[in-house]
Amino acid sequence: MVITNWRQAAPTIVHQYGIDYKLLKGQADFSPDVPNYCMRGMLYVAYAMLQTGKSYEAHAHGDHEEVYYIIAGHGTMTINGERQSIRDGDAIFIPAGDTHSISNTGEEFLVFLAFAAQVPEDKAPVQGKEGC
Repeated sequence: MVITNWRQAAPTIVHQYGIDYKLLKGQADFSPDVPNYCMRGMLYVAYAMLQTGKSYEAHAHGDHEEVYYIIAGHGTMTINGERQSIRDGDAIFIPAGDTHSISNTGEEFLVFLAFAAQVPEDKAPVQGKEGC
């Protein structure tokens, strides 16, 4: 059994203004010696915090798709130029290869879980899929 708590994970600065705590690790950290390595079908699960008034720079991942689940705060999510407001309780699907950015427009940290999974080479990315 693997149980982790973000308070005991090592923080990593991501996209200049964010802090990630990798809770569970998978293919990206393939090694039995890596703490919290347990997933074979996913890359990672991270607890993420974005500073007030800051944004992740626009970027894309060609090899994996992501889901962000907003725990606290509000902001905006931009995927391939389309911008929408986000808030606690929202789940956001980011297809592999899509350019995306998240911004904190609130007064406190924007807190979210980030889930990443490798897209099998024989599966085409889902572009613009709604209602997953």
